[in-house]
Amino acid sequence: MNSISIDISGRIDPERIAVLRGIKDVADELGIRFFVVGAFARDVIFEHIHRIPAPRITEDIDIGVEVASWEEFHRLTGTMSERDILDPTTLPYRFSARRFPAVVDIVPYGVISGQTKSISWPPDHQRVMSMLGFEEACQSALRVQFSTGPPLEILVPSVPALAIMKIISWNDAYPSRERDASDLLFILESYGSTNVLSKLYEFHVPLLTEEEYDPRFASVRLLGREIALLGRVETVRTIEEILERETDEDRSLRMLADMVRGVSFRSDNIQAALQLLKKLLQGIKEERSRDWP
Repeated sequence: MNSISIDISGRIDPERIAVLRGIKDVADELGIRFFVVGAFARDVIFEHIHRIPAPRITEDIDIGVEVASWEEFHRLTGTMSERDILDPTTLPYRFSARRFPAVVDIVPYGVISGQTKSISWPPDHQRVMSMLGFEEACQSALRVQFSTGPPLEILVPSVPALAIMKIISWNDAYPSRERDASDLLFILESYGSTNVLSKLYEFHVPLLTEEEYDPRFASVRLLGREIALLGRVETVRTIEEILERETDEDRSLRMLADMVRGVSFRSDNIQAALQLLKKLLQGIKEERSRDWP
């Protein structure tokens, strides 16, 4: 976990801060660690920390909670309901904020996901969700100060962790998660506009040279290397398998289709997106080849 706290106080509306504060108060009381995920994490990282406009601003809040059992998960959500913070909906992971028109999705990870790193939602356990990458994301999360009066510090995944979760989520729920693919494209296109450039010029000049000083391609290859360093073996191998399949031009390229859906249908847009995916995979392979058999 990053020991430096990033201050974004005043950048998120007070009503959403109040919801987050209520969630944190209950989670802290029950000794449950959580961090923001999904599109809300994307907005925090790019819109609020790096001032890079997101393609769409979400009104919802997504969080991951580290729990050992469904009993612990229901204790957490039940307490929030009792305290008028959240109301349940017909979906087991979806709640509505009591005092603010926002949807709050809560997904559990940790011991509850077992060796398979997946969960199946009660009561019928028909809906199965992969939680690969969540533990790494929380362990490497950034400490972000959402408010200073009174203080509210919440964990937010790093860009490499967010990219991991977007890839896993898209693959896990295809074809119903095309927004994860479009978010991944936004991450790949925007990473070079974050403070990663100083890192490239200070520590990765050969990478820049190889990419003819194109910050987009160099930053995406670096992102791939960071993903390989961050993820556990099973997580990185899964990511690599997905990207190998989704950059094979002899196959259907489903991720690419979802990435460019909604943008102007031009061959150069498609080729640019495919090239970014290939650079991401290249970076993962480069880092993995250093230390892995």
